[in-house]
Amino acid sequence: MNPWPDMKWWDSGERQAAEEKLDDLKRAGVICNPKLQRLYDSLRATPEREVRVAIIGQDPYPSYEMATGVAFSVPRVLLPADWPHTLKIILGEYSTDLGFSLPSHGDLSGWTSRGVLLWNAIPACQSGHSLSCDWDEWSFLTGEIVDRLSRKGIVFVFLGQVASRFADRVDLSRNRVIRTSHPSPRGIRSSKTPFTGSRLFSTANARLVELHQEPVDWELKDESPRKGDVPTPELGRGTLLQNITGANLGGLKKQGTSPNIYTSLMF
Repeated sequence: MNPWPDMKWWDSGERQAAEEKLDDLKRAGVICNPKLQRLYDSLRATPEREVRVAIIGQDPYPSYEMATGVAFSVPRVLLPADWPHTLKIILGEYSTDLGFSLPSHGDLSGWTSRGVLLWNAIPACQSGHSLSCDWDEWSFLTGEIVDRLSRKGIVFVFLGQVASRFADRVDLSRNRVIRTSHPSPRGIRSSKTPFTGSRLFSTANARLVELHQEPVDWELKDESPRKGDVPTPELGRGTLLQNITGANLGGLKKQGTSPNIYTSLMF
């Protein structure tokens, strides 16, 4: 059974064309990330009715063994030393923002099970080649996902220019939008709104409270927490409460053109 079963995508010509392209690449001996059977795993992980925060990235990790079908998440067995730089940056911000220690794994299913959709605007790529499957068909799919969620009243997080293609589809009267750079080394270096220092997680919770929704429990549980993975952050858990109550927006500021769009500060 398809996840989010009543989406137009499942019976569309766009889906047929996109999956035929992936099949053609496979027959030509080209490896694509993730496996076709995992292409929609992020939709399976977070049912539409449960989504409170939608974090939208670019496309899968170019390393085949890291692409799980859930944006930014990697297999639990992958050691921290082998994590992609993007994931290290995300979890570094998570630790600094919320005061949690780094988990021993990069499996982000703890977030997806709490109403956080982790979706890539382009859900496939050729192994080793980012943006190699930037096809119009995926815009039909991601556009439909954003349109459907925009009716709910949630927090959208658009990370990077590719994800931000879809920001204009959000109804700002009932949703909140956060925009930063992509959390990759290149994205951070080239952006005036860098992901690092954005305090994304606590600010997303503050925006949820504005929408009269429960904040997300972002903590990634670790069966055997390790000390010394990262320096003890100056910002502790008390800062999270400040952000939830709106007393402190952290590293994000309201965009002048709209009271419901937040972009990260330049550091």
